[in-house]
Amino acid sequence: MKYRVSQISKVCLLALAVAASGCSSIIHGGHDTVTINSLEKGATIYVDNIPRGADIVQVDLERGESHIVRATKPGCTDTITPVTDKFDTTTLLGIFLDLGIISLPVDFISGSAWKITPKTYTVTPICKAKKT
Repeated sequence: MKYRVSQISKVCLLALAVAASGCSSIIHGGHDTVTINSLEKGATIYVDNIPRGADIVQVDLERGESHIVRATKPGCTDTITPVTDKFDTTTLLGIFLDLGIISLPVDFISGSAWKITPKTYTVTPICKAKKT
């Protein structure tokens, strides 16, 4: 009898682990990889006020959070662009998993119900043309 209880416990724990995750968080995870580039060579790219590199960078951004991208270069005017997101319809698969009772709230609370789109941003500081 003790052996049977142990097997039942393992199955219940596995079912709880699956139910405690939403479909979007299981399939896509909690972040998206975004490419940010600048058409102005030597521009520094910031994401959420943290310098990430120059000219072109790839960053992993948390889903469900707001992010700001900024490109700077000495002598130029900074350009700021918000990162946009939209509803990830993969979240709705939770309806088939547990009728959405647990999985949908988990995706919304964790932020996984939203996906960053587009995946590529061009942010270029505005530089005055040099007089010749």
